[in-house]
This record gives sequence, structure tokens and C-alpha cells, in this order.
Amino acid sequence: MNETQNWIDEVLEAIWIAREKGKQSIEKVRMICQEDANVSVDVDSTLDKMRAQNLVTGEKNLLEFTSDGEKMAEAIIRRHRLAERLLMDVLNVSEQSMEVTACHFEHILNPEVTTSVCSFLGHPPLCPHGSPIPQGDCCHTYKTEYLKPLVNRLSELELGKVCKIAFITPSFHKRFDRLTALGLITGNEIMVHQRQPSFVVRIGETELALDEEIAREIYVRSS
Repeated sequence: MNETQNWIDEVLEAIWIAREKGKQSIEKVRMICQEDANVSVDVDSTLDKMRAQNLVTGEKNLLEFTSDGEKMAEAIIRRHRLAERLLMDVLNVSEQSMEVTACHFEHILNPEVTTSVCSFLGHPPLCPHGSPIPQGDCCHTYKTEYLKPLVNRLSELELGKVCKIAFITPSFHKRFDRLTALGLITGNEIMVHQRQPSFVVRIGETELALDEEIAREIYVRSS
């Protein structure tokens, strides 16, 4: 892939992140690109090329995606964040290595490989930093011919099987703090002790009763 296309991908990604932060200005996009130590981008000239290709509209204070730009940006963000999950959950790489490698992956993963990675991971909703991963068709219609997910909901774990907590997607932040205080932390081993009359898990020597809703928000992988 040539430098121009790499720059376009990086700026599309930066605009998406800026939109998530609620400020889609050129200044914010420049700041996000500057914070990315893995690449140096000429934002202004790249935006000119993107306007010429009908990927973005708007000027200084509000950049907007066109329909084509939205699709491209969504695909880039999806590839990057799935790559982060793969690198952290499966390969256990450091955060620094995860970031650098995910930036490379976002440019080279084709749709078929991206779908396989997503299915393999169990269609994760969030990246390791807690940002949403855009869904693909595979997330809406799970196909049994895909690889068995490496990561599953705690609510689906068979009785007596010991797994490690991969990530948690709580409905609200206070719940995350509460679960952390109870020992439900990424990397800790957990086992489903019983399902009825209440859902009970065991972490080390501690047994906890959880609501079924909370069990669906905890994702685990094999130890």
C-alpha cells in the first residue's frame, strides 16, 4: 500500500475517533494523528485528497464523512480494534507492541480474514481500551462453519470448567468498579459452580452469586 493511501486511512481513523470524542475539528484530527507515534501524516494535504475522492466534507470546525468515507473508516476501525483484541487476548503481547502491530494489521487484513478473526474471538463488542468495535455481518448472523469462538460469555460456560476472564462489558461504570472489587479482573481464573437456583461462580476460594445479566457481560477464554 502506498504512502498516500496509508495517510488517508490514518486520517479516516482519526476523524472517527474525534467523532467518538465529540469534536470533529481539523485541530482535533491533527492532535490525534500527532499522538500516534507510529506514523507521521500531513493532515491538510491528505484532507484535500480525501475531499477530491469524496470521502469527507466540511472545513475547519466540522469534518463529516460521506457515505463512502463512513464505510471506509468503519472498516479501518473494525480491523484495528479486532487486531488489538487478537494480539492481547490470544498472543498476550505488551500494550506498546499491540498498538504498533494493530496499526499494521488495519491496512492489510482483507474482509474474509477480518470476519474469521471476529468469529474466532467470539464477536467482541469492545477493544482493550473500552472503545466499541463496529459490527460486521458475522456479528448479526453467527455461522456454525466459522471457527469456534476463543472468547465466550461467562453465562455460556459449562459447569466446572476453569477459564480466565478476557474482558468485561458492564452496562454502566459503577458496575465495573463493583465487579473489580469482587475480584472479577481480566486474567483471573473463574469457574461456574452452579446455575440454579442462582448463578454462582468461584474465583480462587471465593464463591460469588451473580445476576444472569452480569454473567452475560463477562467474557472468558480457556486457561
